[in-house]
Amino acid sequence: MGWVFRSCEACGWRGSAHSYSLLWGWSKAYPETTGYLIPTLLAWGDAWANERCYALARRLGRWLVNLQQPTGAWAGGIAGGRRPSVFNTAMIADGLAALAARTPDETDAADSARRGLIWLLSAADADGVWRRGLYVPGFVPTYHAYAVASVLRAADRLSMPEVQMPLRRALAYYADRFRADGTLALAGLEPGPWAFTHTLTYALQGLWEAAVYFQEKNIQQKVVFACQNLQEAARSREYIAGRYREGWKGDYSFTCPVGNAQLSVLFRAIGTHTGDASFSEWADRALAATVEHQCRSANPNTHGALPGSVPRWGPYLRWRYPNWGAKFLLDALHCALMPGRIG
Repeated sequence: MGWVFRSCEACGWRGSAHSYSLLWGWSKAYPETTGYLIPTLLAWGDAWANERCYALARRLGRWLVNLQQPTGAWAGGIAGGRRPSVFNTAMIADGLAALAARTPDETDAADSARRGLIWLLSAADADGVWRRGLYVPGFVPTYHAYAVASVLRAADRLSMPEVQMPLRRALAYYADRFRADGTLALAGLEPGPWAFTHTLTYALQGLWEAAVYFQEKNIQQKVVFACQNLQEAARSREYIAGRYREGWKGDYSFTCPVGNAQLSVLFRAIGTHTGDASFSEWADRALAATVEHQCRSANPNTHGALPGSVPRWGPYLRWRYPNWGAKFLLDALHCALMPGRIG
C-alpha cells in the first residue's frame, strides 16, 4: 500500500502513475487502473479503519470525474489521451460506483459512473459486444469479459438493470472462445497465439464472475476446467509460465507476478464458491509466487512494488513496475485474509 501512495504522490495526487521504470523513472498517471485501485483502497480502508485510504480513494475519484469526456466515455492510455476506450471506461465506472456505494455523499461519482455505463451500452452491438473503443482497432479481445463483469457490478450498485440482457449476450459470445483444451482464443493484448497470464486471467475471471452472476453453470464449469488444466501445466514445470498458448504450452522463460496475483484471486473465488479445497491451495501457491517477487529494495520508488516480469527483462512490461501489480497483490492478500471479493 505504501507503494500505491508513492505512485500517486509521483503524479501530484492526480491519479496513480502507470508504472515506475528502472530506465525512465515514473510515468504519467493511468486513468484505467487508477479507477480499479479505488475498490482496493476502500477494502483496505475498511480492514484497517484507515482514513488515509478513504481520503485517497475520494481524491482519485474526483480526478477521474474531471477527466470524463462529454459523451460519458474515458480515453484510453495514460492521462491526456483522447480516443474513447471501452475497457478504461468500464474499469473507471466500476471504481466510481464502488466509491459512491461506500460514500453516499459522492454524488458526482455516482452520476459520472452512470454516464459511463450509458455510453458503454450505446457503444455495444446487438450481441452486447464492443467493437468500438478498442485497444487495438479491429481486434475484439477475450479479456473484455473482465469489463463485462465490472459493468455488471457497477450497474448493480447504480440500480441499472437494463444492462443485464446485453451483457448476458456478451458473456455467451466470449465463452464461445473456449477451446476443447480449456484455453481461450484471442486472449492476448493483440492478435496472436500467446496470452500473458495477466490478460488470460482477466478473461477467465471476467467469465467466472459473469457466469456466477447469471448462474450459467456450463460456463462456470468451463472456467474450472481451464484453471485445472493451467494448474496441471504449472505443476509439471513447478511454476506458472508468463504466457500461454493453445495446448497450454507455456513460455517458461519468465513468470508474470501480476498475473500470478490475479490467479490467486480467481482460484480463491472458485474454491470458495465450489468448496474445492484444491483451488484454495492453488490460491496460496499463486500468492506465494507473487510475494516472492515483491521488491524489498531501499529505493522508495520500487519498495513494495511488483515487476511486470521476472526476470526483469521478460517481455511483459520489461524493466517496469506497474501500478496494477500492487493493486492485484493487495487484492490477493485481502482475499486470503478476509472472505469476499474486492469491490
